[in-house]
Amino acid sequence: MSTTLYPFSGNEQKSMIFTPMLDGGVYNCQTKWNLAAQRWYLNVTDNSGIRLLTIPLISSPIGYDINMLVGAFNVTSMVWRSAIGQIEVIN
Repeated sequence: MSTTLYPFSGNEQKSMIFTPMLDGGVYNCQTKWNLAAQRWYLNVTDNSGIRLLTIPLISSPIGYDINMLVGAFNVTSMVWRSAIGQIEVIN
């Protein structure tokens, strides 16, 4: 099992774009701040730009993982740790 870390500043003025390996393929991920909901959302698209998933970011406490990709990807997990400012992709 390997973990890739992506620093996440939480700056509402700038979305974060990253391209993690999810279930053996490279996907495009982007975080966006939703002003009306006052929360972050994650968009996952394939290489042709087709949106596969849009979900609110849910922060996981240290020592406990809340997988944001459950039901969409079988092997890979993605966890947001807001307390330490990072997104973790676990393959």
